[in-house]
Amino acid sequence: MTRPKSLQVHVSFELAERVRNAAERRDISVSEWIRSLLQQACDEDDLNVGLSTWLKRLNHHSVFTMVGVDALLSGHVDHDLRGRVHKAYARRCAEFGLVQTPIDGGFDEA
Repeated sequence: MTRPKSLQVHVSFELAERVRNAAERRDISVSEWIRSLLQQACDEDDLNVGLSTWLKRLNHHSVFTMVGVDALLSGHVDHDLRGRVHKAYARRCAEFGLVQTPIDGGFDEA
């Protein structure tokens, strides 16, 4: 078994007392309490980085899909179809309580 690596941190007297009290309430050592918090923080950070990457990828796919569908609607033989789709989109946004703006992928009333 490898020897644990020691980390040092400087905190105020007040924070040090709070940490000691928190560890004591859980009936564990200060080191164990801090170690568990550090592990949890690292795990949550890893999860957040993964979610952030996934959301960025999803946003890129959504924009591509939106542009593609709009292009297909623009070239459709029924020239009024695009306008009807945009109006239906506006109604759905209103039904779901979503604020619709042109910047957010809103509407083109043309």
